[in-house]
Amino acid sequence: MEIWIKEVVHRIDRKKAKILFSEHAANDKNLSIEDVDNSIKTVQIGKVEGEKSTKEKERICFKNYFDTKRQTYFVVVEYYLDFIKIVTVNKKKGKY
Repeated sequence: MEIWIKEVVHRIDRKKAKILFSEHAANDKNLSIEDVDNSIKTVQIGKVEGEKSTKEKERICFKNYFDTKRQTYFVVVEYYLDFIKIVTVNKKKGKY
């Protein structure tokens, strides 16, 4: 994991932080209630996907595989002082 990612992730405890959705993630992605719950869980416990994270806007991508749905969720977030904002959510069938 790159140094800048570690610095951003350690700013706020992602398991206890308030997690909000951007307009794009909330309106354009047509997420079900289960998708919203899985997205939040991905931010809280998912692994950092360094290749998909961007340093310019300090956006970090987390991924998590859910056995029950057999889907992998990729969630891109931005960190703020007192909350985490989900920018976008992508789902893929299978384990990645």
